[in-house]
Amino acid sequence: MSFGAFNANLARASVGNDNAPTIWTYRSTDATSAATLNSVITASGYFNAAANRLKVGDMIFVTSANSTSGWAAGLVIVKSNTRSVVPPFVAGVVDCFDATVVNVTLNSY
Repeated sequence: MSFGAFNANLARASVGNDNAPTIWTYRSTDATSAATLNSVITASGYFNAAANRLKVGDMIFVTSANSTSGWAAGLVIVKSNTRSVVPPFVAGVVDCFDATVVNVTLNSY
């Protein structure tokens, strides 16, 4: 499943600045684990629906939780975005570098 156009799970975590990367947070509803995070979330085109908001160098902190594989988290960097911001406007293809996976361990108290 790819990212939805009006998915409320993508949020800006920093002030927007055209001269600096923007930090985003995204909670995926896809069934993924730390082992499969890169094959699911960083697949080319996954974030196409947000091409008008993402720029090269932006950082996306991704988390995913599901009942079968537990938590997965990682930091994804936008590698390229082919969108056009001048007429004629063209929807972009967003490509990301592989995620730096963050080890997530849940403790029960």
